Amino acid sequence: MSNKNQCIAEIKDLVVHYDTENGLVQAVNGLNLSLRRREALGLVGETGAGKTTAALAIMRMVPDPPGKIVSGSILLDGKSIMELTEEQLADIRGKDVSMIFQDPMTALNPVLTVGEQIAESIQIHERVSAGEAMERAKEILEIVGIHRSRANDYPH
Repeated sequence: MSNKNQCIAEIKDLVVHYDTENGLVQAVNGLNLSLRRREALGLVGETGAGKTTAALAIMRMVPDPPGKIVSGSILLDGKSIMELTEEQLADIRGKDVSMIFQDPMTALNPVLTVGEQIAESIQIHERVSAGEAMERAKEILEIVGIHRSRANDYPH
């Protein structure tokens, strides 16, 4: 039973640093945000402002070293991301929280079809057969206006 006003993501005082050969880079300093069910949130800023680092931190994917989540709390559906094991994180990444990169060269794999890439995530997270996952991927593509016959087309 989900409440539409329920907070699904809450970040408080997030601080992320990178220790580089040129010194300490304070990439994110005191980020606070919350996201409720059915809301959309965009991070906007100049190159180097910390948008990607903030998103990586939310999924606990900041490369360590050189990066480090110095302080703050990150709650997804009430669970502290900082307290989850790698196995628990793998279960939620791609299912409960995902990151879609702006650069099209990193967003999709050009040697796999769009349907295959969607189906792969479904198969991993919903533990269904490859055929069931592809059928679900085709349904998802239809929802966004891509006919199911195009599920096997290449992303470009």
